[in-house]
Amino acid sequence: MSANPGATTSPKCNTFILFFCVKCLCVTAQSKYNFEPRAGLSWGQPIVAEKLPEGRSYKPRLLLGYWSVADLFRRKPSRLLVYIEPQLVYVPFDDGTAPAFEFGVNAGLEFQKPVGARGFLTAAIGSGPHYITVETDLQHKGYIFSDNFEVGWRQSLGASPWRLALKCRFRHISNANLMKPNKGIDNWFVILGLTRALHART
Repeated sequence: MSANPGATTSPKCNTFILFFCVKCLCVTAQSKYNFEPRAGLSWGQPIVAEKLPEGRSYKPRLLLGYWSVADLFRRKPSRLLVYIEPQLVYVPFDDGTAPAFEFGVNAGLEFQKPVGARGFLTAAIGSGPHYITVETDLQHKGYIFSDNFEVGWRQSLGASPWRLALKCRFRHISNANLMKPNKGIDNWFVILGLTRALHART
């Protein structure tokens, strides 16, 4: 039986062709681009604290994870990384009251500009859902959003896979008026961190 010239290809055939084209593009990209994900930990120390209405200063200590998952600039000298940042936060108070805690995860974009052989000037923004336990007339306890921006420096440690980071960060937490009060809590931090290159990924 001769083929019908007016017949269209089946959905399965179209899917196979699309998959084949995407696969070819991926193979081509792999030969030109090699993204190196990194993971690490950072410690954040407050340098400017919010004064709560109750007379206490809100001085969070930040324990931050870091995992870069993609580079949106790909083959350019500069990088625009997508990163994930889980956070565990301890907030002691000077007046002897029980400490507060925060936990959550941020996602963000980090721009890295190479400077010299092993340095990177960085700038980043991030945001994500968190939970806070502090009770204050300034901000309702419970679920909030943590928004931050920062500038800093990353320095490769010789030929090793390790890289040191020093950053200054501004952070604002509030709940988008989901619960009252919602005046927000602001802090400035100095952050010191260390990341390690994971296996290279294309």
